[in-house]
Amino acid sequence: MTIDAELLTANRALVAALAKREATAAISLLDDDFTWIDSQGREFGKQQATRNLPQPPLTETGLIPLIHRYGEVASVAVEREKIFVLRIWVHRAQGWRLLAYHEVSQRLPAAPHGPGRKDWDNPCRTLPYEPRNADERDCIAAWQRLETAVMTHDAEEWSRHVADEFLVVGATRRHSKADRKAVIEEQKRTDTNSAPAPLVSARLFGFPDAMVMACEHQPFHGKAARVSRIFVKRDGQWLMAVSFQTTRQDAPVKSI
Repeated sequence: MTIDAELLTANRALVAALAKREATAAISLLDDDFTWIDSQGREFGKQQATRNLPQPPLTETGLIPLIHRYGEVASVAVEREKIFVLRIWVHRAQGWRLLAYHEVSQRLPAAPHGPGRKDWDNPCRTLPYEPRNADERDCIAAWQRLETAVMTHDAEEWSRHVADEFLVVGATRRHSKADRKAVIEEQKRTDTNSAPAPLVSARLFGFPDAMVMACEHQPFHGKAARVSRIFVKRDGQWLMAVSFQTTRQDAPVKSI
């Protein structure tokens, strides 16, 4: 999908307003459902951002953003020296508005973690979320097939549910589709326990050609993580396009 001038203008205006600490200009570009996930995994809504505008984690001067448009949804990703930022824009009646600002830092100490599970129902078979319409039902079903493929080490099936431009960023990885597929193939070779971390909660924002998922996962041992995802609908099939994952540093370490 073509990247339009209005989107680029809005993105540049937001970056400039945040850099100059021009709160009024920045807030005017935020969606009513806006959330900011910082590198510590803390979440701020629009009202909190209005009272105290968060500080961007990196200077974007000289960076070339990676931009993908999915109809009324667009992703803008930038990175510098192991700091990553994802901005999710949505097109409203008044123009492009920022729905999510998600930071990941790979400079932080590794979060505690323990052994995985060979098999687990959530999220592969059951979820603590009830779809509100057919698009949510179909998107979630595709996501569950993707996660089941991860759990069963089926790299080819996983690939069928992932967009070619797929990008996943977490505390220790920045993987393309090929990178992630190679990991699944290696997990099959070594018979690694790879059941995905259970879903705790989710919010979905639906558009004709895309679905935005804002959710929280709890690893089998460790701290909860906040995750932002975009799914794109192509030829009637829902594909995961991007996933940014940030550990909640203030969360307790739990074991399931």
